[in-house]
Amino acid sequence: MHGKKILITGKNGMLGSSLISNLKYNNIVGIDSTIDLTNNQQVCKKIKEVKPDIIIHTAAYTDVESCETNQDKSYLVNTLMTQNLVNYCINQDILFVYISSTGIYGRSKDDRYNEFDEVNPTTVHHKSKFEGEKIVRNHLNKYLILRTGWLYGGDKNHRKNFVYKRYLEAIQNGTLYSDNTQIGNPTYISDFVEQIEVLIENQQFGIFNCVNSASNISRYDYVKKIIEFFDIDCEVKVAPQGMFKRIAPVSHNESAYNYKLELLNLNIMKKWEVSLKIYINLLKKGLE
Repeated sequence: MHGKKILITGKNGMLGSSLISNLKYNNIVGIDSTIDLTNNQQVCKKIKEVKPDIIIHTAAYTDVESCETNQDKSYLVNTLMTQNLVNYCINQDILFVYISSTGIYGRSKDDRYNEFDEVNPTTVHHKSKFEGEKIVRNHLNKYLILRTGWLYGGDKNHRKNFVYKRYLEAIQNGTLYSDNTQIGNPTYISDFVEQIEVLIENQQFGIFNCVNSASNISRYDYVKKIIEFFDIDCEVKVAPQGMFKRIAPVSHNESAYNYKLELLNLNIMKKWEVSLKIYINLLKKGLE
């Protein structure tokens, strides 16, 4: 398997860069925004040039708030860009790996979602990602749709590094406020990368939740644990109602569990606190 060629979109993103650095494959090609993935001709030209066995599609418009006011861009990037890549893969022996989100499940329940639960996205971002999922499912047989959530890890200076940002805020302010009404799964990118490898090497296809295990973990719980593991003198308070005003009608519940991975005995994702401590210890070594 390690002799296969992999094409990764979004190579400079938090996930894309981690895949390129950590996947145990020798032949990886990453592409960035210099290739316009919304342009079908450019897409076909690049894939023909690379001749990949596997495409891992991480490039996306991920700003949930901005998607609400830029609906056209959201569907262009998250849906039609996916369509262009899928179009090339039709009738080709290429495994297509599509990165999705546990946020697509919506508001239908208060407990953790499994892969067989109804999908009812509430935001433009999650609707556009779900439309991308449908394109993949409707046109391909060899595919993985991986629903993950609250990703962290990688380079501490990446603009989306939630964990390191909270560290900087804590040492600057001494007090942090966090939302205790939204629940989800803080998920370590390094674990996610390993799980992707396991699925590829076991020749699995279909839809899988891929998150670190957590039960009813709020943003507040998450931030408190970050501060605890950094061992910083900082008070974490529950944010007053309305403190963090959002445009996007984000679901209160983005939590999920890896039901199918468990059924297949392929789940290697750790408990969320274990992985968070591993990552923060790595960051602390770099700060010494």
